[in-house]
Amino acid sequence: MASGTFPVGMMRPFPLSAVVGQEKVKTALLCALASDSINAVLIMGSVGTAKSTLARALDGVVPGRRIVNLPLNATEEQIIGGLDLEAALTTGAKRSLSSVLDRADGNILYVDGINLLPERLVHLIMDASTERRALVEREGVSCISECRFLLIGTMDPEEGELSPHLMDRFDICVGVEMADGIEERMEILRRRLRYDSDPAGLLEEYEQSEEELRRNVLAAREKTPYVLIPPGHYDAIARLCQDLGVQGHRGDIALARTVSALAALHGHDQITLEDLKEAVPLCLEHRRRDQSLEEPPSPPEASPPPSAEDQEPNEGERPPERPEEPTEHDAPDDNMPPPPSNGKMDDKVFSVGSPFAVVDYLGEDRQRKAQTSAHGRRDRIITSDRSGRYTSFRMPQGRLHDLAFDASIRAAAPYQSSRHRNGLAVALEMSDLREKVRERKRGTRILFLVDASGSMGAQQRMVAVKGAILALLKDAYQKRDEVGMVSFRKDSAEVNLPMTRSVYMASRKLEEMPTGGRTPLVQGLAKGCEILRKDASPRSGCDPVMVILTDGRANVTMNGGKPVQEALEFARKAAGTGIRFVVVDTGTGIPRLDLAQRLCMALEGTYFRLEELDANYLASSVKAIVGR
Repeated sequence: MASGTFPVGMMRPFPLSAVVGQEKVKTALLCALASDSINAVLIMGSVGTAKSTLARALDGVVPGRRIVNLPLNATEEQIIGGLDLEAALTTGAKRSLSSVLDRADGNILYVDGINLLPERLVHLIMDASTERRALVEREGVSCISECRFLLIGTMDPEEGELSPHLMDRFDICVGVEMADGIEERMEILRRRLRYDSDPAGLLEEYEQSEEELRRNVLAAREKTPYVLIPPGHYDAIARLCQDLGVQGHRGDIALARTVSALAALHGHDQITLEDLKEAVPLCLEHRRRDQSLEEPPSPPEASPPPSAEDQEPNEGERPPERPEEPTEHDAPDDNMPPPPSNGKMDDKVFSVGSPFAVVDYLGEDRQRKAQTSAHGRRDRIITSDRSGRYTSFRMPQGRLHDLAFDASIRAAAPYQSSRHRNGLAVALEMSDLREKVRERKRGTRILFLVDASGSMGAQQRMVAVKGAILALLKDAYQKRDEVGMVSFRKDSAEVNLPMTRSVYMASRKLEEMPTGGRTPLVQGLAKGCEILRKDASPRSGCDPVMVILTDGRANVTMNGGKPVQEALEFARKAAGTGIRFVVVDTGTGIPRLDLAQRLCMALEGTYFRLEELDANYLASSVKAIVGR
């Protein structure tokens, strides 16, 4: 890498070849540099694992391609451009300001913490990366600007996840590995300290390896468009994506493009089986929807299917269960003694019932509605800063922070003939000024608290309950909500799934969730409130909701009191914590106990019976009544 590619006085970044290990990430980045058809790469890893160092090391590897940083607090105007106020006020011309995407044209756009950006802005950037142009239509400005850039995003999954749809839009996704052993950590420390104290010395030490890397990338850029994919390998790519449950066709296309870049980097005129094996984890690991946590299958010819006697049952298949006998857990009396230890039930894993269309069970008016909810996030909030989309205007409330130029011009227009403009196209006075009203989407954080005690196994109730939870999970995914799941059984509550946007991960955990044991209702409520309160403060604008699926029974105490009364007392205290509660009564039979309804009243929540969540069931019931 020639020193002349960097402005005078600007320190060159840490060399890519000097980064210890991380060969998988380096390969992914070099593939992106070698192919203009690869639009976006995502690097995932914990804090301090050199994600930013690896991304910034690409600065200047390809001559003329520089790193352009996107500030985490960037607004939509900064990203795609907005009206040039100075030009509009002095000359009346409507011009667009230079944007981040304009500067990124022909370069590399680096977004650190891309998962912390509003999802709307991530979509905007991804659209521009894929379409290679940005459309600006705001405040009287309408233009299209060309922007061909490579997007490099980094994120720490512990700080929040991207939705599966956004993850799928990244051609390549790789994880940064932690240092393996003392020797590797020592070498990382040595190189970093040397760079800090003597950057020129370290750069000189790796100058030859960097120059070799640059020549290899430039040669691959010329070769990549002409790399051949043999007909048989198209079949291998398609089969791999199908076997891994990859939805849509972005994975197939990304894999074909990446393996072509890899082949070019290796000096091949056509892709080989080894190239394909190396490219699979780069492109498909974040898209896979299969039921295995093993490494992705290898691309070679499939082995013959195993014989019937060699086949093991599928993960979802289980040997027939003996009928479950009634237990003390079905009794409503909270004074009942605990079941004897020698009569302890075995845990069971019930299948998942059929999902259904879900009613609007989180409506702001808290009224139960027999209609299907719409897609998209549930609601919007007006922001107090410049984040969000400009939707309307208002008179300034105190100091003006966000000028609504178009509304201000319209307010001043009737008075222009009587004002002294002093050469201005439009003369504005303080009384004309309007400020923008911005809205952004508010997400909902839904924690499913599931009664997984032995009483839920009676009459196969857990089958129906799991079907209901799966329907609710799908509904939450459509609205881009964040979901988590806690189950309570035996003597404690267990976090089955931390808060996530992956409905696939949640549904897998649901399938594996066992049923059996006693009913520690108060422990479940305490664990659920702890999770929602713990993560609520840093996430402004998010609405915490706890959906409790239970029959209301309880027979495990926390502080030595009566279990049901203890749960109700805790519920009354939880009602004022800012968490919205929805209680889904899973009880069956006649007479129907009111334990779940009493719990809901103590929580000041919204009450449903399990069957009332099914919009199709309600619709058919209404039709039957009307038809009488």
